[in-house]
Amino acid sequence: MRTRTPKETAIICGAAVLALALVMIPFELSPNRAAGSTNQLTVLVIVPGVIVLAIVLGYRYLTSRRNVQVQLTGHEQYRQLADEYRRLADMAITAQEHTDLKLGDVPAQLDYLREQNESLQKILKEVE
Repeated sequence: MRTRTPKETAIICGAAVLALALVMIPFELSPNRAAGSTNQLTVLVIVPGVIVLAIVLGYRYLTSRRNVQVQLTGHEQYRQLADEYRRLADMAITAQEHTDLKLGDVPAQLDYLREQNESLQKILKEVE
């Protein structure tokens, strides 16, 4: 679970204060007022407040969902790059091993050529 930023905390606190204020308005009205004006005030204040709160929460949900999708895509791309790097590293190691094997054969071939050259020189000296 990630920690909230100060901006997110402020939005949540503001929404909580707004919700509390909306709930408390009908109780704060004096009992001398008519029931009709209380209902009218409730409709004029609470309904738009709930609508605004729903819009804000919907916006937060959609942006959070988009951010998660972007992060998942980024992680998937990172995974692909890591796999490609591993594949290339394995190929480089294999090529290095083949090169080492070929270089190991070179001294043996040079020794064989020296022996052939020496035997050829012995034959030439005997012929003279």
